[in-house]
Order: sequence, then C-alpha cells, then structure tokens
Amino acid sequence: AEASGLYELPADAPVGQNIRDYLNLDDTVFEIKLTPNRADCLSLHGVARDVAALTGSALNNIAVKPVAASIADVLPTRIDAPAACGRFVGRVVKNLNAAAPTPAWMVQRLERAGLRPISALVDITNYVMLHLGQPMHVYDLAKINGTLHVRFAKNGERIKLLNEQTHELQDDVLVIADDNGAIGLAGVMGGDSTKAELNTTDIFLEAAFFAPAVIQGKSRRFRFSSDASHRFERGVDFMGQIEAAEFATQLVLDICGGEVGPVSELIGELPVREQLSMRVARAQKVIGVDIPTDDMVKYLSDLQLDVTRTSDAARGEVLSVTAPSYRFDMAIEEDLIEEVVRLFGYDNIPLRPPVATMTMLHAPEAVRAADVVRDTLVALDYQEVVNFSFIDAALETEFAGTDSAPIQLLNPIASSLSVMRTQLVGSLLGNLKTNLARSQNRVRVFELAKVFLRDASVTASDATVPNINQPLKLAGLAYGSTQPEQWSETLRAVDFYDV
Repeated sequence: AEASGLYELPADAPVGQNIRDYLNLDDTVFEIKLTPNRADCLSLHGVARDVAALTGSALNNIAVKPVAASIADVLPTRIDAPAACGRFVGRVVKNLNAAAPTPAWMVQRLERAGLRPISALVDITNYVMLHLGQPMHVYDLAKINGTLHVRFAKNGERIKLLNEQTHELQDDVLVIADDNGAIGLAGVMGGDSTKAELNTTDIFLEAAFFAPAVIQGKSRRFRFSSDASHRFERGVDFMGQIEAAEFATQLVLDICGGEVGPVSELIGELPVREQLSMRVARAQKVIGVDIPTDDMVKYLSDLQLDVTRTSDAARGEVLSVTAPSYRFDMAIEEDLIEEVVRLFGYDNIPLRPPVATMTMLHAPEAVRAADVVRDTLVALDYQEVVNFSFIDAALETEFAGTDSAPIQLLNPIASSLSVMRTQLVGSLLGNLKTNLARSQNRVRVFELAKVFLRDASVTASDATVPNINQPLKLAGLAYGSTQPEQWSETLRAVDFYDV
C-alpha cells in the first residue's frame, strides 16, 4: 500500500535483513478471471483443486480440526424458509477480545487478495471466505433479541445494512431476523443493528447455504454487490459450512481468545445431486479425438470425482459420476465431456480438415436453378431486391384479392407489416414508390422469394410449419424508359412487349 512518512517495523524485526525478504515484497499475485459457471474456483481451495487436476500435482487439503466446546451456550435458531436456506450453521464464542490486532500475515494476504483489513473478527471471516469459498457473518450476541431465524421479508419491512444504506424490502427477499425484525439480508450483507464492534465480547459465528435462485438479482435491485452475494448467487458448496465454522473458530481462538460453544446445525432442503452418465463414444465424437477411456477416467478422477465405469450393448462404455456439492455447473452429459476435453487440452486437439462424401446430383433441364434465374435477370438489366416477408394488410388484399386470407402476425414489428404476403408484387410496388420519391425515374427490379399460403394439406412431417405452404415465387417490375437516358436515342416508356 502507498503511504507517506516512515514505515514502522515491529520491535522484533531482525536488524540487517533485506527489507524485501522481511516484508515478502517479492510475492507473486495471480489475477484469475472466471466465467459465472465456475463459482467453485472463487476460493484458494477451489483454484488449488482445479490446478492440481490440470497439472497432475497432489492436492494439499488444509487440516481443519473440530474445536471442542468449552461452554454449553447456544443461540436458538430456526429456518422458516427451508427451500431457500438449505443449511444454517453457527456457534457462540464468549469472552473474546474483539479489539485484538489482526496478525500481519493475515493482513498481508487479505490486502494482496484485494480486501481491506477492518477488524480481527471481520478479517477472519473474509480470510475463511477467500480460503474455502464460504461467506460468513459475525453477530454481536448481546444485540440479538430472542431466536435467530431465516425467513422471507414482509412487504414494507425496513433494514439498515452494514454499508449504512437503509432499504425497504419485498416478500421475495430472504432475511436473517430476530424477534424484533430483520437484522440482515441473507447471502448479501449483514445488518447494522447487530454488527460486532471492537468492544464486543460475545459473538455468534454464522455459516449458511442459501439457494442461488433466491439470491440472484437482489444485489442489482439494491444497487450494490458484495463478496457474499457474488458467491451465493453462483452457488456455494452446500457441504462446507461446518468446516468453515470450525476453521473460523480456530482462528478466533488463536487471535482473539474466548470460550467456544457447540456447533449448531439446521438443515432445510439441500440441492439434489443426480448421477451423470457420459457415453465414451459420444464424448469421442463430440471432441473429435479418440481419447482412450482410461485417460477419461483419470481426468475425471483428478477432479476429485468418483467415477464408475460400466458397459452395455446399447450405449457402449459409459462413465458415471455424481456431481459434487461444489459444482453447480454439472447437470448434463455435455458438462462431463467439457471437463474431459478441458483436461485433455484444447491445444492438443489436432487440426484436421473436415472430410465429407460428396455425391453428384442429377440436374434436370426442366428445372432452372435459382442462381441461374438471378444471373439471367441481372444480365437483362434488372436489380435484385430482398424485402420483408410481411406486408400491409390493405396492400395484400389489393393485389391478392379478398379471398387470399393472409396469415396474421401475432406481434408485428409495425402496423404496416401485419400479415405474411401471398404474392410479391405488393413488395415490388413499395420499392417503386421509394425510388420515385428519390427522383429515380427508371426502375427495374425483381425478387425471388417464398410466399406464405394457408394449406391444410401441409403436415408437420412435410414442412417446418404445418398448414402453411411456402412455394418459391418470382416477380419483376419495370418502370420508366426502355433505356437509360442518352443522346443517341429517343426515350420511350417501357411497355408489355419490352417485358
């Protein structure tokens, strides 16, 4: 960070050591930009898991040990919206020192990850979020009235958030509330009324899983985004709440001290993880490379997926996995194929020109190709036009008659383009009007296009749209003089015999 003046070092800083080594200034920061489907990599652990699979390195999981309870205190909690809150984990920590300084190593890591250190308790929850991808919140236990419960807001209910903004809520917003009302926007931001401060002595640590569909769009509605909402709306590992709570508890004890209560866990409706199957032959066809089945099994296993290999007469070799709790982007066979080709390496796919069998088709002389007709008319001094297939209803009736019964558009782009045309002449007349309005007094145009006729004999098997016949028609229009204006000939208006 930039600062003016002298930088004070701790009293135990070793004299004579290179300052770059002491402050770890030669550190390397990697900036990773993710597509929204890869929320599992919004944490150091998630990135490490993916890098281990891509490089073949061993994954070193952090050792999170359960912290034994030293007191029996618990906070009553309740889930009133189980479909929106799948898991709610928390524990009480009492008699801690919230004003304890955040260790320099944690401050350094937070700053280099783009977060501003605030206080020990907030820094700990941010550190756990960056490490495991699980957003957490700290409440001042003394400020919570009665039972803490997860529910949908009441229309018109108001809340003041940690960013000091006050919002009026609708009944589709999930909130954390106590007996007095809402004290936080679930998955978005905590409330101001129960925030932990430097003089706080007793806290409630909370880690929860909120359904992505419930959190999506709320940040945009309230015109701000948070690290928590960024993760929850994309999908947080719904099996990682207890691990995050234990990790945060250990850090709180190490930095702030205190006495720990037991972990409380409430379970609502968790997402169902279906078993996904990938046909080996289908994967090889889609990728375009005959990747051996053993390699596919290895790639999926490297992603920490439990792979089952089967074979049957109908589908051939099949690899089956159950999508893990942290991968919300795994739902269909193509998602597994994507993982295989990603680990195989897009750059390793060979460049092969497409090979297709071409058969010469007979060209009967009784039928003219459309391009031949176009070339012939262009050679005869006509210009091709391409018009909308829609036309004004009055103009359609004028040229096609009252019995044409044109097809009405349900949502026309303009009132003058309200029906599908059954003839091409009306469109050509529009081209003529446009040219005459621009002082172009000699016009020769043609159009080769489909018209749209009601025909009950046309079935869905015969055409894309049943009951509509779409024959190809040709129409032309000539107006003005027979030749462009020139000195050697007397101008004569075009007539039937010229056409």
